[in-house]
Amino acid sequence: MKTITSITLILSLQTLLFMISISSSNAKTFFPNDITQITFTCSHTPYPNQCVASLILYPGSDKLAVYGLAGVLLNNAIRLVANTAIEKIHQLQKAGVGLKQGLASCASKYNAILVTHIPQANAAFEKGDFKGAELGAIAAANEASSCETVFPGHLTEENTNTRAVAADAAAVVKTLHRG
Repeated sequence: MKTITSITLILSLQTLLFMISISSSNAKTFFPNDITQITFTCSHTPYPNQCVASLILYPGSDKLAVYGLAGVLLNNAIRLVANTAIEKIHQLQKAGVGLKQGLASCASKYNAILVTHIPQANAAFEKGDFKGAELGAIAAANEASSCETVFPGHLTEENTNTRAVAADAAAVVKTLHRG
C-alpha cells in the first residue's frame, strides 16, 4: 500500500513539474479539447450557454482566439440557425400551418439574414470594420425578433436561437473594436 502511495506521489509530482516547465503558449496545444478561450469569450455574451454550444459544433474552434471565434459565429453559427428556421418555414408552408402572410413575412426576414446581413457582416469583419460587423449581427438578431412579433408561436424556438446566436456574435465582435 505504501508503494502505491509513493508511486502515485512521484507521478503526481512529475506531472506537476512537467506542467510548470511548459510555457503557457504551449499549454493550450498540450490540451487538445481546451475550451477555456470559448468559455471565457462566451462569458461576455448575452447567452453564454448558447454561445458555447454554437462554437463547439465547429472543429478547431477550441484552438481559436477571440477573432477566430467571432468569425465562426458570424459566418457559420448564424447561418446554421437561420437555415434551420428557413427549413421550418418550408415545412410549415407545405403542411399549411399558420397564416401564409406570416410565414411569407418570416421567410423574407430570414432571407434577409442569409442574403444581406451575414454577407455584409462578414465583409465588414474581413476588412477590420468590427463596428460594421457588429451592426450586421444586430440586424440579424432584429430580423429574428421581428419574425416572432409578426408570427408568434410557430417559430419561437428558431427565432430565439437565431436571436441568441446573432446577439452573441455581436457581443464577441464588439470586444474586438472596444479593445
